[in-house]
Amino acid sequence: MRHKPSVVLSSAALLLAAMAGDGLASPRAAVRGPASDAWFMDGGRRVDVERLGPAALGASSTPLAPVRLRYPGGRTVEASVGATAIVEVEPGAQDALDALGAAGVELVRPLMPSIGLWLVRDTGGGDGLDLAQRLQGAARPASVREVIPDLHVRLEAHGAPFAPDDPRLPDQWYFDDLRMQEAWGRTQGDAATSIVVIDTGCDLDHPDLAAKMDPGLDVIDDDDDPTYQPGEQSVSHGTACAGLIAADTNNGVGIAGGCPACRLRCVRLIDDEPRPISASVDAFEFALQVNAAVVSNSWGYADPMPVPRVVEAAINRLFDAGRNGKGALVLFAAGNDDREILDDELQAVRGVLTVGAVNHLEDATPFTNRGRSIDLVAPTGTLSTDIAGSEGDDASDYTDRFGGTSSACPVAAGVAGLLVSAAPERTAGELYDVMIRTARLAPYAVPDESGHDPIFGHGIIDPVAALTEVLGDEPPPLSGGGEGADDQRAGCACASAGAGSGERRGLAAAALLGLAAAARRRGAARARR
Repeated sequence: MRHKPSVVLSSAALLLAAMAGDGLASPRAAVRGPASDAWFMDGGRRVDVERLGPAALGASSTPLAPVRLRYPGGRTVEASVGATAIVEVEPGAQDALDALGAAGVELVRPLMPSIGLWLVRDTGGGDGLDLAQRLQGAARPASVREVIPDLHVRLEAHGAPFAPDDPRLPDQWYFDDLRMQEAWGRTQGDAATSIVVIDTGCDLDHPDLAAKMDPGLDVIDDDDDPTYQPGEQSVSHGTACAGLIAADTNNGVGIAGGCPACRLRCVRLIDDEPRPISASVDAFEFALQVNAAVVSNSWGYADPMPVPRVVEAAINRLFDAGRNGKGALVLFAAGNDDREILDDELQAVRGVLTVGAVNHLEDATPFTNRGRSIDLVAPTGTLSTDIAGSEGDDASDYTDRFGGTSSACPVAAGVAGLLVSAAPERTAGELYDVMIRTARLAPYAVPDESGHDPIFGHGIIDPVAALTEVLGDEPPPLSGGGEGADDQRAGCACASAGAGSGERRGLAAAALLGLAAAARRRGAARARR
């Protein structure tokens, strides 16, 4: 059974009253991207190409034209095109090579002739993209399988730790706990991965956010400016969430974001006044229309209530049909009421991944909600971006007082952005399962037969383990290493989750180690949806 319910505007309970209201205008026209001006087929997959400017001499003194490649599913890649293209012909088909000559194609040199790969050039003076587009469909000579431009793309070593130069990164202890530098060595995300933050609005001009922001939406004022409104309660909340997810990273300023290369959009949904439930539907519709990959929600109903059917349907539509049919990952904070979440609340919606909070000792925070709806926990992101200037909580433009499950949810949303970037072909449900299956069992959890604990869910989110699975590379060494590391990884299942942390540490039961690991595997394998 899938469980997901209500959550309070974590770290500052703001309301969202369930009152019907008029729908807002569709944001569809405001977010439409530029049309591609060329395309080619690559392995039966159409790749649309947008030319970004004229050719210029590259480092090798070769004229290169910058382009943006758009793949099915929304993934984009920056590249360059030179004078050559690559053709694949039937191996040994001399007639194909002759036909290419007759079509104005000059053979430059063989690349791998055993499988029919040749480097070619257009005798008419076009570049490799022009040639590839010209030789598509009926214009492609017989025995020629495919023609693609000889793309120039940046290469990098995978797996080496990435340590950004952001001066306040050493204070981001929560990223240390998650081994994020090792995760960033595998991927720093992708600009095609768009993460929507639904909250109180954002400081769009913050020095650590301005370069990461794409157009957003204000469902309160019915316009496309999601800027925070000065003077409102918890006015900096949305800005802090956005910074944890994707602050401008390795820019020598402030903090690092969980998904350094991901893009951000803000939606202003919450202020000091009660709002109709139609406003939250508008917010999820916006996320659907802009093809969001991840939607971070550190908010909920101030008074616990069953989720309205229209809101549930909107979330599930986003989860099922977003991201070009692969589904958006919709994360919600568990809430800060120190109570049990019921199975008819917001966090219990099928399409929601609910995130609770742990402290720097990986123990439960005193406020995090609990129940069957808790999927994962993440450390509280206590340091984040603050509204710049006097309106913020701190004159430094950064706050070290952020907290609650509101700060754990965007930490997990940044990890979700890394996973979508690394495995864009996987569905939202599949990526949820990866995060659950690879979670590190919390030291003080007491999992049931399905591997679930009501406070810690299926464990602490583990970005390195999750990326290792989706990328298929070698698993990294366990931090700490040495004898007993495997047992620690499996999880020390300890006594009652309701006991104090000291009591639970004293009651650790070694006999539960193997049982806990097996239970977690069984729980992750269950039919989630």
